[in-house]
Amino acid sequence: MPTLRYVTCDVFTDTPFTGNPLAVVFGAEGLPDETLLAITREFNYSETTFVFAAETPGTTRRVRIFTPGGEVPFAGHPTLGTAHVLVATGVVKPNVDDGGTAMLQVVLGENVGPVPVRVQCENGVPVFAQLTTAQPAEERTDGVPSIAALADVLGLTLDDFVGNTHAPAAVSCGLPFLIVPLASVEAVRRARVHHDAWARHLRGTWASEPLVFALMTSDADRVDLPEGVRDVDIRARVFVPGLSVPEDPATGSANACLAAYLAARTPRDGTLRWRVAQGVEMGRPSRLELEAQKTAGVVSSIRVAGASVIIAEGTIRLR
Repeated sequence: MPTLRYVTCDVFTDTPFTGNPLAVVFGAEGLPDETLLAITREFNYSETTFVFAAETPGTTRRVRIFTPGGEVPFAGHPTLGTAHVLVATGVVKPNVDDGGTAMLQVVLGENVGPVPVRVQCENGVPVFAQLTTAQPAEERTDGVPSIAALADVLGLTLDDFVGNTHAPAAVSCGLPFLIVPLASVEAVRRARVHHDAWARHLRGTWASEPLVFALMTSDADRVDLPEGVRDVDIRARVFVPGLSVPEDPATGSANACLAAYLAARTPRDGTLRWRVAQGVEMGRPSRLELEAQKTAGVVSSIRVAGASVIIAEGTIRLR
């Protein structure tokens, strides 16, 4: 009877039972994809990762990422959470053992390519991690639904949208998302995906999964935020109906697209930074830190960072 080991953690948080849950599974070599998908559906998290020996020189481990709807080439919270688990369980050792701060790099071989993750440790314990996307940002505006169609999908009014100053756009840093700016945090709170409308307007498009966001402009925008995520700049929600995830508590791949979207519309170069709160409406508040490097008007790299915390460990028995 094969036995697999797993570790679960909450990602984009340092507080247990908040953030985005992740299961990291070891020992699944040789199992068919349908078994990996069945294990993923058993956990019923937005994603589960399966860790294998490295296949490409320069990578630390091979990682496959599954949602309940199937495998994806890249995702942020599984990448950061898996790197955290590898260090926290001793699979990857910090470069100092006698206390203090250490920074090490874990490179995960994913279907999108090698994804580097810098893991910060305090006294030998991982406390923070930052990934750099393997692929440069790609933005498309063709095929993006009209504001009226998006209002239909999200259950909003035309007045809830920003308008032409920041029009919706389809962006990918390895996994496409539809970036939808809204006029207020209150509109973000009210957004809901209506599945019939989503099927009419978004199913089958290049970027069918919407990230809605608004800038935090007043204390009233923060009244429902726990203290740990109150210092953010942006409020966001991510809906992934195409991958059987109605709403995601924290989505690194989508927020990488958001960083690319915002950087392209920022009229200055340098290292651009934003802090995002996601998952609040789900009771899973998450805090994501975004960076974009922009030189001579060109966005050259995208980084997403956050904390993680181990929750549980156990075994899976296959019959």
